[in-house]
Amino acid sequence: MPEGLSEGAARVPAEGKAGIDWTQTSLGAQRDWPPALATIYRLMMHSRQPMFLAWGEELIFLYNAAYAPMLGNRHPEALGRPFRLIWSEVWDELLPMVQRALAGESTWGENLHLVLTRHGYPEDSWYTFSYSPAHDDQGRIAGLFCTCIETTRQVLAERALRENEGRFRALLDAAPAMMWVTDRHGSCTHLNRSWYAFTGQTPATGLGAGWLEAVHPEDRQATELLFDEAVRNRAPLRVEYRLRQADGRWRFAIDAAEPRLDAAGAYLGHVGSVLDITERREAEERQTLLAREVDHRAKNLLAVVQAAVRLTRAPDVETFSRTLQGRVSALARAHNLLAKESWAAVDLLAMLTGELLPFLGEAPGHQGRATLEGPSVALPAATAQPLAMLVHELATNAVKHGALSVETGRLRVRWTLDAGRLRFAWTETGGPPVAGTPQQPGFGTRVLDGTVRRQLGGRILMDWRPAGLACTLELPLTSQAGDAAEETGLTWNAPG
Repeated sequence: MPEGLSEGAARVPAEGKAGIDWTQTSLGAQRDWPPALATIYRLMMHSRQPMFLAWGEELIFLYNAAYAPMLGNRHPEALGRPFRLIWSEVWDELLPMVQRALAGESTWGENLHLVLTRHGYPEDSWYTFSYSPAHDDQGRIAGLFCTCIETTRQVLAERALRENEGRFRALLDAAPAMMWVTDRHGSCTHLNRSWYAFTGQTPATGLGAGWLEAVHPEDRQATELLFDEAVRNRAPLRVEYRLRQADGRWRFAIDAAEPRLDAAGAYLGHVGSVLDITERREAEERQTLLAREVDHRAKNLLAVVQAAVRLTRAPDVETFSRTLQGRVSALARAHNLLAKESWAAVDLLAMLTGELLPFLGEAPGHQGRATLEGPSVALPAATAQPLAMLVHELATNAVKHGALSVETGRLRVRWTLDAGRLRFAWTETGGPPVAGTPQQPGFGTRVLDGTVRRQLGGRILMDWRPAGLACTLELPLTSQAGDAAEETGLTWNAPG
């Protein structure tokens, strides 16, 4: 036996067999082995890496204990047999690599697929290995030496992972929301179809860090910092930013993501979704503005009510109550119209109709006594209530002293709209003769003057003609709706 080759090292651990009679093989007794063979064998037998050696013309198979599990139930009988007989079912696949090794060329294969019958039935298996020429003492090639590892579990696990990943990405692509996936370094590896359809990006421009190019420049840095922090800390992400649509418009979006972990809890990256929240943001802003407007209007309304209480004069409680109630009702009607329109705008004709109904519908005989003419005008919230109060005071005066106090009286209200300014004319005829301008202005007159000049920033002209009052006012409007050229009219026909 060559020096250093112990009897124990010459055996492959196996159940039911402690060794082999090498004299029955073409290799002969171990003590007669050439030093080159003995050295390779000794090295192989003391290694924990799966290895085998095929030596001589028959390529007699020698292997270590780490290789034995790969043989299945072919171990230990495989020891000392020709290589081609051990793996006969795949010999045609291995032969080209064997021939290259015997010709002096080292070969290497990664995850080579072989169908082997190791346990009594064909099974798929995968191996990563290298074949190297094995030289004798004279330097001639006498066989081949192989180091190998079975990668079946790894290959099947990776295949299952790819299949799961494929199904996962298919689900992402089917989602109506924009979805994305990153690797553990934070590089975007998948963007679904919804993202590409929304942003107009392509995989070439969106993957990696390219998706940030679709984020508004003013939001990009903050978004990137939050994204990097979430990746670094393996933490959830939630960020809002403006996202560019394919047509170039900017939309508000919310991006929410969670860390993605494997079965062992290892961090794989993040998976997230992006939702267009533009409508929600606009609705919230409208709600906020509406709340502020309601608060502002309510304060103004209370102030007007307080002024009405303070300034109303009457000879008795009943008259005081009736007068005050009429004025507060005018404000309430305007308030109701604004509430129906979400405090956006009120149609002028609808407001006039509501304010004049209590006066023209009090008793029979008033049919056809009021005519309303003018274009469709949307009164801003800030204008509607003061103007309603103004109309109420004019109607009150007309019922008490003017055209509506007699059956022969007539009222014509006409308005025009020009360059955002409302011109409004209230003309009474057929009523009791007017003696002239009142010497002492009452609450109604003070309301008219204060409402138009100070609150609405307009101008008012009160012409106390003998045939009846003619009130002309001009107001700036901050917004309008409808077509100013479209005329709408109403001849009053109150229920009788």
